[in-house]
Amino acid sequence: MKRLVTRARTRLAELPHLLERPRVGSAAWLVRTEVAYGGLVTGVARRKVSPHDSRSPAELAVGGMIGGDRMLHHGYAPAYARHLAPFLSADGLVLAEFGILEGSGLAIWCDLFPDARILGFYIDLTHFERNRPTLLRRGAFKRNQPQLHEYDQLVDGTRSLADALRGDTLDVVIDDGLHTLDAILTTWRSVRPHLSPRFVYFIEDYHGLLDQCGNEFSGLDCTTSGMLTVISSGVPAGAEQREPRGADASPGSQ
Repeated sequence: MKRLVTRARTRLAELPHLLERPRVGSAAWLVRTEVAYGGLVTGVARRKVSPHDSRSPAELAVGGMIGGDRMLHHGYAPAYARHLAPFLSADGLVLAEFGILEGSGLAIWCDLFPDARILGFYIDLTHFERNRPTLLRRGAFKRNQPQLHEYDQLVDGTRSLADALRGDTLDVVIDDGLHTLDAILTTWRSVRPHLSPRFVYFIEDYHGLLDQCGNEFSGLDCTTSGMLTVISSGVPAGAEQREPRGADASPGSQ
């Protein structure tokens, strides 16, 4: 009963956003589109995990996975709108999302970038495939289709990404996957050789990432907005807290 009440309250909070008709790419549009494709989902069962995942079976059995919460419930929409704005008219854009879960994010990106190449990476693609008919009923993927790849964020993926990209480089990257420091850094190090000179890289749901990583993002523009970290190069900086990482940065420095 408690879960049903919580779900009802969530839907009531999301409903007003469906009545809006905001400008495409704005924060309000990102919120509305996320809600339109299902909004917050909780308790998604883990069916497959990395053999390198350090969590015990008991820890993995607790609760479930959460999705559809980035724009409204985490409040990331203003940061996403600001940092994606320079890419809205880009030709030949390539975007990758790590941690697609049920695919609402991919549906957003396909709407926002109808002419882009959209790639989704996740360790268990069955969650997306199970939810795909629902997304299609809600109007997803009418103008663009994502390309899906099974991917373990705890393994060096430099070569597998090269195979998937087939010579392309990545302009926009979203890491909404495992949310552990090991997974974040392993993914970043695998992706970095494949980044375009002008790129933006979003890392979600990890507090204090810049304090812990020191030189990892040396020479790049880094901003934070709550638990969202944005790494970029060659694009205008956002209005969030700005933390340039110089070559002499050390762990814990800002």
